[in-house]
Amino acid sequence: MRKTLRKYLVWITLIFLLVLMFLQIRWIVYSIRFQEKIFQNSINLALGKTIASLNNDQYVCNLMRDCMRCDTLSLDDQLLSHGIWDKIHQSIDDELAAFDVYIDFDLFITRNNLDTLQSGKKFNHSRSAYYTQSLQDILQTNGYELVVRVPGRTTFLPREAALLLGSSVILILLILISLLQMVRLYKNELQLLANIRDLINNITHEFKTPISSIALAANMIRKGRFTGQPEKLQEYAGLIVNENQKLQRQVDSLLDLAAIEWDEFEYRKELIGLNDLALTAAQSIQLLLEEKDGNIEIDLKAEKDNLTADKVHITNAILNLLTNAVKYADQKPHIRLLSYNREDKVILEVSDNGVGIPLKYQRFIFDKYFRVPTGDVHNIKGFGIGLSYVKSVVEAHGGKVSVVSEPGKGSSFYLTFRLSD
Repeated sequence: MRKTLRKYLVWITLIFLLVLMFLQIRWIVYSIRFQEKIFQNSINLALGKTIASLNNDQYVCNLMRDCMRCDTLSLDDQLLSHGIWDKIHQSIDDELAAFDVYIDFDLFITRNNLDTLQSGKKFNHSRSAYYTQSLQDILQTNGYELVVRVPGRTTFLPREAALLLGSSVILILLILISLLQMVRLYKNELQLLANIRDLINNITHEFKTPISSIALAANMIRKGRFTGQPEKLQEYAGLIVNENQKLQRQVDSLLDLAAIEWDEFEYRKELIGLNDLALTAAQSIQLLLEEKDGNIEIDLKAEKDNLTADKVHITNAILNLLTNAVKYADQKPHIRLLSYNREDKVILEVSDNGVGIPLKYQRFIFDKYFRVPTGDVHNIKGFGIGLSYVKSVVEAHGGKVSVVSEPGKGSSFYLTFRLSD
């Protein structure tokens, strides 16, 4: 029920954020269009007021009429020499400034909407935003228009609109990044919860057998079943001790991993040889190998193997890999334990012929409590902390752990360390 509720809450939040993004985009588009309309109105009003001002100036009107009777090739010179272009330009500048619009523009006079200007220049409509106002009242003839052209653009975006657009785009990107991060964290939390649930189930299975064995042996001793049978009594007492030690090791492994992850563990580092630790770990799994009729091939060729490390935890990390190689073999285990040098590093390789790890799970196998799903089959014991422990220990010593695996063919784990001087 809670899982379903959490799922719905995530999706509801996702929908709300998407709606917010949609509204934000709509608002941006509306604001830009609104700003564009304001700008266009400002240009048209500025042109209208300029024409009205010129129309009230009889001297200017007469000059412009005289200029229009001139040769079209000298029109620019005539308008410039009489200061008419400057007067019109300044008037439009002043009117636009009143609307808080500051732009560069060109002035032209066209006749009958032709592309050829009276000045003799070619006017390209497609590359510019242009605005027109009739000169009929000034020139007292039809067909002439004063054109304001904003070069190099078909629309105008004021600074305020650009700032609005930029800030809104940044806000949308931040929302999107936050949303993706939230979904990723949610999926990670779900995976962690699933791993913890599996851990609890595994702890139950792992603890149930030794607890039951201890309870059975203690109950039989308490009832005096072995009166006069010291051998039997010793056997059951030994069973209690062994099962208790097994429980203690399991609890210690959980506590050690927690201490390592919280940086509460102090490593006792000293100069050690990695080859020696690998041999020690290999000897520790001999009985386990014999039970499964397996074998181990040892080829420690690394001539330089000195590390400054905690030999107990490095040995345990290697032992974890070797134990997994035996546990996850669906046939007679064949393990290869290799060491070799590469540049200023020493590499320890543990390879097996086990079931292998599907590619989609390989990036999760070093996560705490993660175990490769096996359905309802629980034939392999463990808490899912072995590889997480290996990764924590190796990285605490400045090393790196990696894996290459193929289902049905086995896995190879690589521990890489920098050499000590």
